[in-house]
Amino acid sequence: MPFPFDALGLGHMAEPPEPLTGGLMHEVYRLKTDRGAFAVKLIDPEVAARPGAIGNIENSEGIAAALAGVVPVAAAIAFDGHYLRKIAGRWAVVYPWAEGESVFPPRITPAHCAAIGDALGQMHAANVRLPGLEPETEAMPEIDWPGLLARSPEAPWRARLERALPDLMHWSEEALAAEGRLADAPVLSHRDLDPKNVLWRGLSPVLIDWEAAGYVNPRRELLEVLLYWADDGAGGLVAANAEALLAAYREHMPTDGCWADVFAAGRGNTLQWLAHSMRQASDSQVAATLDGLARYQDNTRQLRDILG
Repeated sequence: MPFPFDALGLGHMAEPPEPLTGGLMHEVYRLKTDRGAFAVKLIDPEVAARPGAIGNIENSEGIAAALAGVVPVAAAIAFDGHYLRKIAGRWAVVYPWAEGESVFPPRITPAHCAAIGDALGQMHAANVRLPGLEPETEAMPEIDWPGLLARSPEAPWRARLERALPDLMHWSEEALAAEGRLADAPVLSHRDLDPKNVLWRGLSPVLIDWEAAGYVNPRRELLEVLLYWADDGAGGLVAANAEALLAAYREHMPTDGCWADVFAAGRGNTLQWLAHSMRQASDSQVAATLDGLARYQDNTRQLRDILG
């Protein structure tokens, strides 16, 4: 059954809702009414059915609203104090329409990176808090690499995994230990600030899609953002982009201290994805993730020199 957009109370529709591409899970529409233009996100029913999912999305939109006075944000419109509304069995979130374009490698320039570093530094320095929302500890699960390998005797990547096994076990131990040491002093931030989640008006960014927002160690998020925005589009790093992002970030936040734990913990997400791909027997994903781990090694080695 089509969603009743008229029930959102956004005015009389001037034209039919326009479905937009780019959403990985949810449906997104551009809605033009006599009151203006809006983006309407319809939450995927399977996502909505997950325990705690709606509360998490509500919190993430609250974080975006709290940071709207700090950085340019496409924040959801609140209705009676809530950002999500259930209409005709579907959960919907409404945003004012934000004009702009996305920029991806290799079109990203040092000027783009400076703007992102400035926004990230301001978010971290603001250290906003939401009443009732406290940091949660998400420990990285232990991974039985020999056991996973034993389950895949005929896999085309088996020989490559066997060669990498000592490194995988060592990196997993490092990531587990580093997670605990990075749990202190988290800040509320975007947590998914890659190029697809930024709209540009010239060199002015607008941060969109806050669904992953929550508490994060600031240096860990800085590392992720550096890897996103300094990407050269071919797996390497553009040093000038990383340097511009760091210089702007340092106007608001320090970056001194030991980065070994940050690099070790940052590798943890990729290790978990590799283990998941092995369990799913997804040969292409396993190969791609192993390539990603090799690039991570090279790129973080370069970032060590840039960080100083």
